[in-house]
Amino acid sequence: TADGGGLYVHTTTKGSKSFRYDYKANNKYATLTFGQYPALTLANARRLHEEARSLVLDGIDPRDNTQELLSKPFSHYAQEMLNTQDLRPSTAVKKLAKMKRHLFIPLDKKTVETITAVDLLNLLKPIADSGKRETAKDLATYCRQTFNYLLALQLIQNTPAATIAELLPKPKKSANFAHITDPGQYGDFLRGVDAYQGDYAVKKALQLASLTMLRPYNIRFLRWEYVDLKERLITIPDDEMKMDRPHKIPLSTQSLAILSDMKLLTAAKELVFLSSSGHRTGKAMSENTLNQAVIRIKDVNTGEALGRGVMTSHGFRHTASTLLNELGYNADAIELQLAHASKDRIRATYNKAELLPERTTMMQEWADYLDGLKNGS
Repeated sequence: TADGGGLYVHTTTKGSKSFRYDYKANNKYATLTFGQYPALTLANARRLHEEARSLVLDGIDPRDNTQELLSKPFSHYAQEMLNTQDLRPSTAVKKLAKMKRHLFIPLDKKTVETITAVDLLNLLKPIADSGKRETAKDLATYCRQTFNYLLALQLIQNTPAATIAELLPKPKKSANFAHITDPGQYGDFLRGVDAYQGDYAVKKALQLASLTMLRPYNIRFLRWEYVDLKERLITIPDDEMKMDRPHKIPLSTQSLAILSDMKLLTAAKELVFLSSSGHRTGKAMSENTLNQAVIRIKDVNTGEALGRGVMTSHGFRHTASTLLNELGYNADAIELQLAHASKDRIRATYNKAELLPERTTMMQEWADYLDGLKNGS
């Protein structure tokens, strides 16, 4: 199948496909193979073809240009690889940040064809041994994807990252985030949140988390453009949700009061919850900021800080799910509010307008219930 300018897809008798370019350089005809489809996308094949064609027009055989390509660092190819993936913007940002933090500086010190499996293991195993096994596993995946991309471009013959993940300690089975399930204890905790003496925006973010069951990420990156105070609704776009679909959150009267308070401070900003430092930088607060605030919440009975292992910023969701189920609310409505309904439930419930009227009632009653817990009733 021809694409134009000499670029075409060659298909073997066994069905494998590769992008190729026929050209004439130094009075000789030659064929350049860019990589296998679908590992190499059409867009990247066209880009490589344009680069090779420009060299031919300049009288240079593109096959002699491989060393120039290999002079580019690992970070260059990692970012090119990232651009070939169909990722949500928020996921792409997180992935790039993790690679910048752990991979780019050490791996850019060597040319990509000289990086070995031992180099990768010496880089990733200390990360895993420090307790960040999940991070090390993710980084091993990013390395494998980048070197597979280099293989597809035929810039290297073998990948050092093919089995590197198997040499790393396996991540420990994840446990539920620490959370409170006793209603009385939860009421005491929420009173501690209300009495929090730290950053005002952090306190308000924790209060909204208890009322809406939003993920910490969605709280931290909540934008005013997502908030409709008149319609009493937050609508988070699909590219920020794990389920890849917009998520609507009905707002209780108590939630509206929190957002109205924040509007006095951040209405001119993009983000709703900006800490004191965030007002200067415009950057969202980190999840660690929320978790550190949680462990500093004081027990209203003892005056002592809550400490670790009792509650986390993710724990609000688990607590709400547990208590709402115990109170007898519709499990589908709870799952939709949490935005992690199963595919079967999604098919059934999205045909019912996401149970929005039922969830609106449930979330107002939930907010009233939490007020009751704080009042000791």
